[in-house]
Amino acid sequence: MTRAYVDRDAPGGRRLALDSVSLTVAHGEFVALVGRSGSGKTTLLNVTGCLDRDFSGMLRLFGRDTSRLGDRQLSDLRNQRIGFVFQAFHLLGHLTVFQNVMLPWHFSGTSRADAESRTVDALKQVGLPDRADSFPWQLSAGERQRVAIARAILNRPSLLLCDEPTGNLDRETAASVTRIFEQIVRQSGTSVLVATHDETLAASADRIVRLVDGRLA
Repeated sequence: MTRAYVDRDAPGGRRLALDSVSLTVAHGEFVALVGRSGSGKTTLLNVTGCLDRDFSGMLRLFGRDTSRLGDRQLSDLRNQRIGFVFQAFHLLGHLTVFQNVMLPWHFSGTSRADAESRTVDALKQVGLPDRADSFPWQLSAGERQRVAIARAILNRPSLLLCDEPTGNLDRETAASVTRIFEQIVRQSGTSVLVATHDETLAASADRIVRLVDGRLA
């Protein structure tokens, strides 16, 4: 995907965060990124998701060279083809579960009726159809993460990028979230790339990729 990346936020100046990394994720493949904190996992996800473009080399997504795409094209690519799941959930507290899941629709160009139907389906897929009218503060950590996953799959992405999605969850809840990722891969053929310290989650993946000091081990 990418050959090198320079972290602009490093104390004291620029720091090489990824060094000579070359990785391909196949359609419908579940890949776990493992490694110590600071090994480059989040950086690799950010580059892959076109959230940060400060790197040298080539990033190809769905057969397209992203260096040839403008900001609007990259934004459309992220919204329509990539879903993001984060450790901290990033739900909006003043919106209901249903409204949080529907958020990507505002940038998708699809009809409201279609988005509402997809929201219902997404909440069913993560096992929360009865929580549509609840607010995030009324949910457990596991339920909030499942809402975040439902939001990420609303537009039926080709690629799901997950950064420590079970990091704030207890073991039993983390296992239920892991099963959801497995189900998404089986049922929709979505590729999943997840950065994790969770050995159980990593073991459920089709392939484990280990990063050590910014390099593939």
